[in-house]
Amino acid sequence: MNGSFKRGAFLGGLLGVSALAFATSRMNPMQKRKIKRSARKAISNMKSGMNLLWR
Repeated sequence: MNGSFKRGAFLGGLLGVSALAFATSRMNPMQKRKIKRSARKAISNMKSGMNLLWR
């Protein structure tokens, strides 16, 4: 189960990145800046959460 969870998380991440790339191609620079800032916070939170789970 652990291997399939990691594989699913990886595929989900790839799909999310491709969707984000498509969405940002249609935005103006101000919106992109706001998304980058919130994405940085979300990535930090996700990393700390994953570290907590995988200990």
